[in-house]
Amino acid sequence: MEPRVTPREKEVLTLMCEGKSAQEIAIILGCSAYTVRTHIGRLKDEFNVYKDTALIAAAFRKRIIE
Repeated sequence: MEPRVTPREKEVLTLMCEGKSAQEIAIILGCSAYTVRTHIGRLKDEFNVYKDTALIAAAFRKRIIE
C-alpha cells in the first residue's frame, strides 16, 4: 500500500532533503517547529521508519519526492 502524503507533508519532506532543520522549515512555512515535528512524526509512521534519513530514502524510493 502506498503511503498517503499531504501537500504540506510533501513540502516538509522537500525541505528536509535540502538539509533544513525543523526550526528552519517552520520559518519557511510560517508555522511552529512543533507542527513541523508533528508532520515528520506522522510521515515516519506512514513510511514505517524511525530515522529522518530513512524517511528521506523511503520517500525517494516511493517517488514521493524527486
